[in-house]
Amino acid sequence: MVKDSDEKLMTIKDFQEVIIPAMEGVFATKKDLESFAIKKDLESFATKKDLEIVRFSLQADMRENFVDKAEFAQFRNESFNFFDKIIKDLDILMTEQKMGYYQKQKERSLWTIMIEAMKEHQILSTEQVQKIKELGVF
Repeated sequence: MVKDSDEKLMTIKDFQEVIIPAMEGVFATKKDLESFAIKKDLESFATKKDLEIVRFSLQADMRENFVDKAEFAQFRNESFNFFDKIIKDLDILMTEQKMGYYQKQKERSLWTIMIEAMKEHQILSTEQVQKIKELGVF
């Protein structure tokens, strides 16, 4: 039991007189909060309605500035078809280049044989043979 008057239990009245005033120095009161933000201050913030308007506006901008999946797929297919055409044309050109190279090699071999034969049978003079060799073609 309570032996000393300093150790007696706290009543609601004691609580209101001691604890609540001490808490007012640390915590904000209802009075403080009411004066903190007035309706005029809150007008500068966006409401849900404002955000919905902005969202719909952004969606409209996105539809105008971006493509959807179908448009992108069409663009991709056109690009791949164009690249396929380029590769096909390059393949044809590379084949023609190889054939031209082999044909040129055959012509060089033929002319080397013909020049040697002309030199042997004295159809070409030694000066003419020397000029052909200086050209460095064969």
